[in-house]
Order: sequence, then structure tokens, then C-alpha cells
Amino acid sequence: MATLTESETNRPANRWLTLPPDVVIQSVWRGRLRILVISALFAGVGVIVALCLQPEFISEAKIMPEMNNGSGDMFKRLASVAGFAGMDLSDAEGVDAVRPDLYPNVLQSTPFVLQLIDKPIITTTGQQATVGQFLLPDDDRWSLKKLLEFGRKDDLKSSPTNKPGGPVRLTSRQQELVEDIGKRISAKLDTRSRIITITAKMPDANVAASVAQLSMDYLTQYVTNYRTEKARQDLQFYTQRLHEAQKRYQTAQFNVFQYNDQHKYYVVQAATMDKQRREAELSIAQTVYSELSRQFEQAKLKLQERTPIFKVLEPAQVPLKRTSPKRAIIVLVFSGIGLLTGIMYVLARQADVVGRLRIMVRSTTVE
Repeated sequence: MATLTESETNRPANRWLTLPPDVVIQSVWRGRLRILVISALFAGVGVIVALCLQPEFISEAKIMPEMNNGSGDMFKRLASVAGFAGMDLSDAEGVDAVRPDLYPNVLQSTPFVLQLIDKPIITTTGQQATVGQFLLPDDDRWSLKKLLEFGRKDDLKSSPTNKPGGPVRLTSRQQELVEDIGKRISAKLDTRSRIITITAKMPDANVAASVAQLSMDYLTQYVTNYRTEKARQDLQFYTQRLHEAQKRYQTAQFNVFQYNDQHKYYVVQAATMDKQRREAELSIAQTVYSELSRQFEQAKLKLQERTPIFKVLEPAQVPLKRTSPKRAIIVLVFSGIGLLTGIMYVLARQADVVGRLRIMVRSTTVE
């Protein structure tokens, strides 16, 4: 069995890597060429990584929603006064359920993503596609993810039929798009200025601006539809009733005029009764028609009153510069790691770490 020399066995184990500062500086200076080579190799790897990373662009749009109107102001004053008397009027009419602080949640909903992935967009290179096809191309190219998903029974291309108002069933592709778009699109409300900032982060500048605009349009349309839904239903109801009342009034009017023409020279009690009945029907039809006409006009005014106003402070702009990756920072980080690796390598050679590890292993074997 191999034996160790006395000088090797008497070396303190805790001083293997202990080198004087002057020796460290001299070792680094003598090995500067090797350190530069290692740093250059790491910098080259950093350049390759930076070029392979997908660029990301951010586009922002800012809107200022209508906070209240005249009737809302009056109601809030009454509600504040009623609060001193211990009365809660928060559930009364005039309080909007979709408050501006809830607007960001609208852009995180699944219905928004499902309608967004089918919207057509045009990339910077002029290619036309939908948002879903751009973020998750549905082609036959090989990828590690598709290899891992090989053999799965879930059809990534088919979309299940969902009933309106019922539970939503998503395919794997749709679920992946929902998660990805949820991270790329966000909305934030400034509690002081009440300005809503919509942000879209996409791998293409034109697509980022288009998605930001689509998100702003969806949000404004969603809030408008919600606030005017009751008024639109009322207007539709009065429109149908007014059409029916108009036909009834015209029919009753025609019957009266026709009766008068046919019984122009008759003076009979029965004929007089029939005439009074027709005139009574005409009077009722005219009253109903006049009342529904008034309510129809009020419904149109109510719809206009309930329609919110959104002021676009900053439209979505096509970003000129990418936000990530920071290629210069990536190269500098890799270069720094390479520099530290080169210094550690030179010091390890100077301290003969490998040789001392071998001695330690041999010493452990002897014992």
C-alpha cells in the first residue's frame, strides 16, 4: 500500500486554499491570459444566449373613465347624509356595480382571452394571423413540448362548444393561451388620478400595440354594455309595445272613420251605441299610444344618460425599442462569471487543489 511522506501528512488540512495576498495577485497576473480567454468564452456564450432569447415589446394605453354624472352626484350626497343617521344606501339604485377599481379584473377574465385569441393582427413583417396563432403557432414543427405531449388524447386543435352562461371547458391549447395572455396583459388603476393604464407585452411591436388597443376596446365596450343593459332592455320593450299600440290605434281610427262613412244618414239607437263603442276603443288606443310614446322617448334619454364616457388620454403606440432581453446586461453578467471562473481556476492551480485532494484521498485510504 502506498505510504505518505512526513511532510505531506503534517500539512494542515485547513490551510489548503490559504494563499498570501501577494501570491494571489502575482498568480492572477501571471494567469491573466488564461483568465481573459475564459472570460471571452463566457462572453461568447452570453452573446449567443442574448441573441436566442425572444425579444419583448410593451405598449401602453391610458383611459380615464367617467366617474359619476349629475344624478349620481346627487345620490352620493344623499347617501353621505343618510350615513350620519345610520342608514345604508349602498345597495340602492344609482351605485354602479362595476367600479373603476374592478376594471383590471375584466382583462384577466377567461371570456376576454377567448375572444382575444381569435382577433386578427398584423405583425411588423406584414404577416397576418390571429393572436392565438401568433403566440402559439399551430403547426407541425418539432418542439420538445410537443414531444412530451405526444400520445395525449386531448385534441389541441378542436374547441369545445360552450353554452352561453354555462361552465366553460377549455382545450389544452386554450388553457395555455389563457395563462400566457394573463401574464402579458394587465391593467392598473391610479387611485389618485383615476386613470387606467392598460399594458400589453408581446414579442412583436405591432402586435403589442394592436393587443393594447383591442384590450382597451373590450374594456370600454364591456363597461358600456353593463351600464346600459337595463336601459337597452327597456328601450327594446317599449319599442315593441309602441309598435303594437300604433297598429291598435290605426285600426281603431280606421274603424271609426269607416263606420261614420257607412252610417252617415242613419239615426238608430243601436248604431249610436256601436259608434260610441268604436270611439271609446279609439280613445283608449290613443291614450295607450301617447303614453307609450312618452315612455319610449324617456327610455331613449335614459339610455343616453347611462352610456358612460371614456376619455382616451394616451392611445396605444407601436414601441420603437424592445424592453427585454437586456442583451448588454446579459453579456456583462456572463463576462463577469467568466472572469470569476478564470480567477478561481488560476488560484486553484496555484494552490494545487487537485494535488492536495489526491493526498487527502490517499491519506484516508491508508487510515
